[in-house]
Amino acid sequence: MSSKALAAVSKVYAECGITSPFEIPLETIISSRNIIIREEVLEGAEARILMNENSGIITIDNRIYPSTKKRFILAHELGHFELHRNLIRGFNDTDETINHWYQYNLKSEEIEANEFAAEFLMPAELFRNECKGKIFDHRVIEHLSNYFKVSKTAAILKFVKENNGNHPIFVVCCQNNVMKWFKKSDDFYHYSLFSRNLPPPSGSVAFDIFDKGSAYYGEEQTQQIWKSDWFETKDNEKDTIFFEYCLYVKSYNYTLSVIWEK
Repeated sequence: MSSKALAAVSKVYAECGITSPFEIPLETIISSRNIIIREEVLEGAEARILMNENSGIITIDNRIYPSTKKRFILAHELGHFELHRNLIRGFNDTDETINHWYQYNLKSEEIEANEFAAEFLMPAELFRNECKGKIFDHRVIEHLSNYFKVSKTAAILKFVKENNGNHPIFVVCCQNNVMKWFKKSDDFYHYSLFSRNLPPPSGSVAFDIFDKGSAYYGEEQTQQIWKSDWFETKDNEKDTIFFEYCLYVKSYNYTLSVIWEK
C-alpha cells in the first residue's frame, strides 16, 4: 500500500477519534468531512464525486447492490476527497476503476483511492488478525467479507496484499471470457499461463463458467484442479493438486479466481 493512502486513512481516523471502521457509520464520517451523498440513477458510472478544497458531493447509482458494494464505493470516493481534492475537481468511477485494482493501465489516482478504501474498511492489523491461523479456503474469504462488511471481491484483493505468509495465493480476473489481470502474493512462486486478452486455460474453473455455463455454490465453490491448468510445469515434473475458488459476478460478466496449492 502507498504511504500516501495509509497516511490519509490514519488522518481521518484520528480526526474522527476512531481506531476501527465499526465505531462510526461510514455515511456519518463522510458527512463530517462536509460531503453530501446523493443517490440517483447514473448512466455510465457507479459513482461520481465533485469537490473543492473544503467540501464535496458524492452521487452514487441508486441501483448499486448489495450494501457491501455500496460501502466500498463510498469509501473509494472518500479516498478521492482526502487524497486528490487539491489536484482534480472530480472523478467518474465505473466498474473498471473500482473492481479492477490491478489492471496495468489503471490511473494512479484510482489505485490510491482503492487502497484508501481497502485500508479504511479493512485496517491491515485487524485484517491480519482475522486471517491468522486459518487454513485457507473459500470460507476464509466469506468470513472476511462478513466481518468487515465488504464484498468478496474486496476481501480477496485485500487478502492477496496482506496475507503475509498465511497462505500463498494467485488471483486472476477474467471478463467476457478473456484474462484481464492477475495478482499474486509475494510468496507465490509458480509461473502462470496468464496471457492478457486470451481465454482462460481450458482446465480452469473460470473456463467452465464462460464456456460451459457451469455454476458452483456452497462447498462446491472450491474445485480441485491441477497445477498444469493454470501454471507452467517443467519437463518430467509431476503434476500436483491445486484448488480454485472462482467468484462469478454475473452483472459484469467477470470471474475472480483464487488459486492455491494443496
